[in-house]
Amino acid sequence: MPKIPTFIAETRMTTNVADIKTEYQAPLTGGPVASLVPAIQKLNEYYVAQQDLTEKIEAEKETFIIKGEADKFLKQEENNFNEQNAIQNFTNKWNNLTKQKLDGVSNIGVRNRMKQNLDLEYGDYIYNIKKQSFTALETESINTYNSRQNILAAKYQTYKDNPIIKEQIKSQMLNNASDFAKSMQLSPINEINKKNAIERDLLFLDFGQLVGLENGAELIKNLDDSLKNQTLLSDEDFGKGIFNVYNQKIFNLTVKGNPDSDYDRALELVKQLETFERSNGYKVNSGDLSIKINSLKEDLIDEQIQHEDLLLKVGNNKLFFEYSNDLVKGLTTSITDKGLGLPAEFSDEIAAAEIESEYKQRIKNYLFTNADASLAEKKQFAKELTYTLKNIYDDKNIIKNQNRILDENKFNIEEEHQKIINDIKLLIEGNLDPDLLDQYKFRAIQQGFFKIIKDKDGKEKKEGDVISFINEYLPILESQIQQTILGK
Repeated sequence: MPKIPTFIAETRMTTNVADIKTEYQAPLTGGPVASLVPAIQKLNEYYVAQQDLTEKIEAEKETFIIKGEADKFLKQEENNFNEQNAIQNFTNKWNNLTKQKLDGVSNIGVRNRMKQNLDLEYGDYIYNIKKQSFTALETESINTYNSRQNILAAKYQTYKDNPIIKEQIKSQMLNNASDFAKSMQLSPINEINKKNAIERDLLFLDFGQLVGLENGAELIKNLDDSLKNQTLLSDEDFGKGIFNVYNQKIFNLTVKGNPDSDYDRALELVKQLETFERSNGYKVNSGDLSIKINSLKEDLIDEQIQHEDLLLKVGNNKLFFEYSNDLVKGLTTSITDKGLGLPAEFSDEIAAAEIESEYKQRIKNYLFTNADASLAEKKQFAKELTYTLKNIYDDKNIIKNQNRILDENKFNIEEEHQKIINDIKLLIEGNLDPDLLDQYKFRAIQQGFFKIIKDKDGKEKKEGDVISFINEYLPILESQIQQTILGK
């Protein structure tokens, strides 16, 4: 067996890779390779800048999303006038939201930028919360102050005949104004203006309680003179206030359609306004107020006519409905009451209920389309309607009982036959009177000739099939005519 030759290595084993050497070595300080170094450095710088810009954009994008949610938190505290509570509420929601969003970002660079952005945004939100809480506090303070003063003003009017209590209430209102000015850090001038406004308002409340009295105008002048309010109330403010208190009294007297309204008294008050003169010679009926007073007078005159017409219609309608209810009650009773103490037949009770429903619907339609009809015209329509519906009921009984002896004074078969023929011709031509068509439809339903339709509200209702009814009714009439002829 041949022996494998062995060799003895002359060098030691190593993990270092031998340099690959070529015959030509390119120096880095010169030549073509050296010229590539600046480009490589630029490429690295661009990559770093690109990464930085990408992280910045991603961070701003996520921050913008968080701000959208945080804006809702800020809005929720808009009316919270407790600043500390508002800040605490917002901070809790902010921390939960930002932690959730940051935990979901894997890129450390983006996360760090988001933290920086959010820290700035949080400070801005806290500033806005403080600002809106202060605004809410101001609003709440003003509303509370106004409510308190309005309650006292109403109380002041209640004790109109007790000057001692009125003075106590007035003092309380002035003290409230001082407290409000102090808490809101108002200037002394603003505090004085608020107190003067209270004085004026209470004075006009006193004036308003005198309006409408027999010598109300003189009492107002005397009160104005006794308090020497020319310094408190300029002529312009006095005129506006007097117009307002008179206008309010007139408004209370003139509720259109109310039987208790007194338009004559209201017009008398307008005349007082037209001649009202302050002790210093100032006339209320001057300048812009003269235009308002004249307009008020014209409106009252027009409204009084409408008011009287409305009262007349209301009275007429009341009388008409009493008359109408009596008519329909008499109609249904004539159908169901057989006399001698006998109970009504079930079919008659059903017929009476349907006729009553038809009657009320036709009355409603008539009043809607004839709103200006006189009481006499309305009564005449109702009376004729009861006759029509009663005839329909009688006709139904004629059809059901073909063998009964006809009362010629009440019902002429030949005339009815000819009338039906004429009516069917008008129906085909589209010229049949709508009320007469409604009668035929009602009669058709009574005899079972109808179809189910849906009204505008989607509810199902019966509609009489007039053609089918007449096709059935004419042969019956013709047969009765023949019987009458044979009977003769």
